[in-house]
Amino acid sequence: MSPNLLKVQAAASFSLILAPLALPQGLRLRKTATRLPEAPGERSGLTPGADPVLRVLAVGESPLAGVGLDEQSQGLAARLAERLSEATGRAVQWRTAARGGLTAAALREKLVPGLAPEPADLILIGLGVNDSLALRSARRWQRDLEDLIKELHARTGPAPVLLAGVPDMYHFPLLPSPLRLLLGSRSRLLDRAAARLAARREHTNYVSMALDARSTELFCEDGFHPNRDGHIQWAEQLTPAALQLLGR
Repeated sequence: MSPNLLKVQAAASFSLILAPLALPQGLRLRKTATRLPEAPGERSGLTPGADPVLRVLAVGESPLAGVGLDEQSQGLAARLAERLSEATGRAVQWRTAARGGLTAAALREKLVPGLAPEPADLILIGLGVNDSLALRSARRWQRDLEDLIKELHARTGPAPVLLAGVPDMYHFPLLPSPLRLLLGSRSRLLDRAAARLAARREHTNYVSMALDARSTELFCEDGFHPNRDGHIQWAEQLTPAALQLLGR
């Protein structure tokens, strides 16, 4: 086990002592925080390009549902499809199955059963914030991701999987301390667990999400969800790993 991983695990364990102070803050935010709607529009689309069409299925929580955006075409799945089409010259068909508030386990139970059984060339998974809010353990998080991938493959065939990194919640503008300390350490723990899961699975890539103190301009006015520019930057970060999975 690497020293860095040990440090992340120790920080996550130590931060739990903040729970008596942080959890009341979380309850207050649930009542007072700005609530933005999911973007309107179709949760599927087709970019122009040559055949054969690349098929991308994106699943996840509120950011992939387009919370805070003006339309679904501004969201991550559509932006990634545009980048893949530009890089390959091929048409890209994208579809999204996402809902705010879902953990990995809840997505598997509530959304995956309703997915049409259609082949995919790439599966994008964007989760982790709600599992961090639930203070999910790294082991449970990995197990839930494995179960989710298994259920998705039952509907798409053995498509390669792109795991988007769990954002470091310490940098979410909405969160006050000590809540940001607790959730920041938990999200970093789950992010490292996602990276380890990807490393041991075939045809699976993980891409960390680059957030720091200068990232406030990438958030919507609620201080919790990425805005249009945030989705553009996110897609750009994911594109090289997606192309690698597609054999480009």
